[in-house]
Amino acid sequence: MGEFQSIGYHGQPVAQAFRRVDPPIPVLVDLAAVFPREPHRAGGYNPAGLQMHAVVEGRLSCWGLCEQGFWWGLVTYDIAYGPSRKSVTHWIPSWTLRRQSERRP
Repeated sequence: MGEFQSIGYHGQPVAQAFRRVDPPIPVLVDLAAVFPREPHRAGGYNPAGLQMHAVVEGRLSCWGLCEQGFWWGLVTYDIAYGPSRKSVTHWIPSWTLRRQSERRP
């Protein structure tokens, strides 16, 4: 019996995994899609809590391709909590992002 061929990458050509976006472009992030809430949960309201249900403006600086072939965006955006905001940067699934259209007066 011969040797088994290994499972996995065999040197075939692959697409670049990362594509820098320079300068970063404005995008809209749907936080409710990125961070879904537990269904049928009864919770209380806290005015100082994280506002994770909004669509927020962000800056896309890089595209990344995951092992399964899906695109993710490296985005910096603000999370509001009460009257304050904190900037975060992390990878977000591409389907939760929309290019922010230019608003005209």
